[in-house]
Amino acid sequence: MNSITLDDYYLQHIVTSLIFFFVLIAIRFLLVKQVSHLKISPAETKRSIIVKINNIFIIIIFLSFITIWSDEIKTMAISFVAIAAAIAIATKEFILCFIGGLYKWLSKPFSVGDRIEVSTFRGEVVDFKFLSTTLIEIGPGKEHSQYTGRVLVIPNSIYLTSTIAKESHTESFTLHSFIVPISNNEDWSTSERNLLIASKEACDSYFEEAKNFYASEKHFFVLGPVNIEPRVQLSIVNPNQINLIVRLPCPSLQTNQIQQNIIRYYLELQSFSKKNPIQTERPGVTVT
Repeated sequence: MNSITLDDYYLQHIVTSLIFFFVLIAIRFLLVKQVSHLKISPAETKRSIIVKINNIFIIIIFLSFITIWSDEIKTMAISFVAIAAAIAIATKEFILCFIGGLYKWLSKPFSVGDRIEVSTFRGEVVDFKFLSTTLIEIGPGKEHSQYTGRVLVIPNSIYLTSTIAKESHTESFTLHSFIVPISNNEDWSTSERNLLIASKEACDSYFEEAKNFYASEKHFFVLGPVNIEPRVQLSIVNPNQINLIVRLPCPSLQTNQIQQNIIRYYLELQSFSKKNPIQTERPGVTVT
């Protein structure tokens, strides 16, 4: 009789768990379907909402199972403390990934659609779960900002030990920097000047808009007064190499294109300067 009662007790818990599971899955499916049909722009915002819905329902299902099986969990916790400790050691990475996911969810250092760099990984966030984050890789290396075609799935435990750098595409403009190396034997002042000419011409069409963007109340409060004029700084890497470090404002979605335009125009000016060493500037081009 006791055996039948016990079987009925566990059967009731199993049925309740299954009912909760399928009902919550059905509700999640309907919500995701509704969001998918909404006209939300940009597309990253819609993807971000869907990811949040998925994560919220994972938590609800997890908490529901804990509530239903609470008595059994208490009994098992008392009986298997030693086993639980062994499992904790064996699943250390899994636990760290979950804690890293919880840290990301609470602190919100980035969202779906942002470009991030963490440790040696750099890419655009397309999905986030409590154990892993999916990126579309951007590169190659830190000097380039084009898609490589590779998809990266990184464990969330990395957020507990590495700094997260974010390049947000939800903002209209960003300050972009890159390095142009030259030989120590070259005329660095001419190279600096040509690179500054190329940088100023590249951002001339949108500079006033970028200036107003950074002068807005939102960015003034965060950054204070900031000079966004294109600039070139020098850095001596070793006796044989000098780095020209360029910084200028760019539309968030055009950093790679503008960088390529600057480099091409700079090389054109360099070639012109070598062929015409007496002239100090290309006809029709002035530096202010």
